[in-house]
Amino acid sequence: MMTQAEIHLQNLYLLIKEAGSLAELARRCGYDKSASLFQVKRRLEKQKAEGDQGRGIARSVVAKLEAGMNKPEGWMGRDNSSTPSENVAVGIGSNTGSGNSSIVIGSPSHIHQPAGPRAVTVSRHTSETQITVSLNLDGTGQCRCDTGVPFLEHMLDQIARHGLIDLDITCKGDLHIDDHHTVEDIGITLGQALKQALGNKAGIRRYGHSYVPLDEALSRVVLDLSGRPGLTYNIEFTRAMIGRFDVDLFSEFFHGLVNHSMMTLHIDNLRGYNAHHQAETVFKAFGRALRMAVEYDERMAGKMPSTKGTLTA
Repeated sequence: MMTQAEIHLQNLYLLIKEAGSLAELARRCGYDKSASLFQVKRRLEKQKAEGDQGRGIARSVVAKLEAGMNKPEGWMGRDNSSTPSENVAVGIGSNTGSGNSSIVIGSPSHIHQPAGPRAVTVSRHTSETQITVSLNLDGTGQCRCDTGVPFLEHMLDQIARHGLIDLDITCKGDLHIDDHHTVEDIGITLGQALKQALGNKAGIRRYGHSYVPLDEALSRVVLDLSGRPGLTYNIEFTRAMIGRFDVDLFSEFFHGLVNHSMMTLHIDNLRGYNAHHQAETVFKAFGRALRMAVEYDERMAGKMPSTKGTLTA
């Protein structure tokens, strides 16, 4: 027989799937940020893993979930799944970051999984950050972010919009220290999601490039989904901070993304004196280059775009 915590967790997964993402569920249920609901989910998962016979979600949270999703009173306490879920989180040890860490590959029955053959959800949890990234390579450019770092969210929106990639990113990080771990680990998790969504890469264009101007600024991004991580990064920012954002962290973001997506990436800011413009042209160009690289090539007709027969080894 399922414990109360297991029933609550199963129903929370159903609500996340129905809402489309944990962030959207939090919004519908009246939370200013999704971090609180994310922690509820993590506590339930821990209780289930440890066989805890506890009460699960607090009554006040249950009431908010049921009211926010128009469920009858008592819905959260019932088994609402017609068949037991066979989808179980798969733990994979992380090879970066500090502290205890795990990566959880999501499936539709337990966390938000966007629709489509190249759509994935990846979660990465360490002692410094708890991150969930949902990504759809064949999306429409929609982006929802809850990271606590507004300027990074602005840049992630550029990737989604210009790459026609749907992104849903939530992160609870140690921002009381600084933004470093949050920005780097989002890059890592996004890279993991890209790698998983691309699969074996058969039939894609593989290479992408873009020049993007913004007023006086001009940047060039060239990438190869090569299976070999490498970053060449040439940006001389004209100031150290954009608002409250440390521009040095962009390098950390792209290093994390490159190393875990296994791509070769060349970034060059060719000119510009407004640091905001410099950054924005880079992220827009990256989005457009990525869009080109992940597109299917009709002439390739499902073949591997490599003479060695693989881009994953």
